[in-house]
Amino acid sequence: MSFRKRQRGLSFLGLVTLVAILGFASVIGLKLIPIYMDSWKIDKIMNTVISDPDVDQQSRNEVVQSMLKRLDIDAVDAVNYSNYKESMRVTKEKNKTQIHIFYRVETPLIGNLYLVAEFDKNVNS
Repeated sequence: MSFRKRQRGLSFLGLVTLVAILGFASVIGLKLIPIYMDSWKIDKIMNTVISDPDVDQQSRNEVVQSMLKRLDIDAVDAVNYSNYKESMRVTKEKNKTQIHIFYRVETPLIGNLYLVAEFDKNVNS
């Protein structure tokens, strides 16, 4: 009976530990949300460009410019005019168009620790 009376819930040390873990998890979540929002925007743009009925008749450069304009309008920083040659590849074979985007995003977490996310996206007409 006396043992049951002494157990009254979470101790102060347990509460501090719980708050620290939740705080760290929320910092990571807040850092990753913008990265994944950009990823979803890129998915949407790639699907919009590839679903254009005229995409198979457009030149490779026209497809790239269409992608870049839409990425600029949606304020996507991961793939832009300065790095698209390394990140984006458009191939055309027998009236089929393929858009491939590979990019890596690094965001500072705490001090010299970084969160790194790599994305490899591919769509075909």
